[in-house]
Amino acid sequence: MTIRPVLIACCCFALVAPALAQNHEPNSQTLQEVLAEIKAIHEDMRVTESTQILLVELEMQQAVVNRATDNVDAARSKLSDLQRDQKLVANEITRAQERLDNSTNEDEKKSLAEEIARHKGNMAALKLEEQSRITSLQEMEERLKTAQDSLENINRELSAIVARFRPGGK
Repeated sequence: MTIRPVLIACCCFALVAPALAQNHEPNSQTLQEVLAEIKAIHEDMRVTESTQILLVELEMQQAVVNRATDNVDAARSKLSDLQRDQKLVANEITRAQERLDNSTNEDEKKSLAEEIARHKGNMAALKLEEQSRITSLQEMEERLKTAQDSLENINRELSAIVARFRPGGK
């Protein structure tokens, strides 16, 4: 039983002795270098995380721009189709009016007058639809511009980060 306390005391002394032999005077230059390196690693990690987030945002925003571009293209195409239809109806009205002017048959005149009235009604409906599509196109173009501006902002942020890592960029 007396051996146990002696053995415990020896173990404690064996553990404490190396610690007492160490130099307690810290080398401040080494500590400053270690601290600077830790700060640099921390900054690199922060920049890496920011870059990754910006790259994901860039990808998502590019998808938004692509969809907005597709929507604008589709709206322009629909508007163009509608305007083509208006020209066709206008030509039909002109032809029917010419036939009406040249017609001598009262039944034919009545039929042509009804046809002209129907075409004019169609033309009025097409004009209303055109206004609706123009408004829709303008809204889509505005959304596209907003999406492109956001994409450009993300690109600027990424460019700034990349510039920091180029020689002479810091």
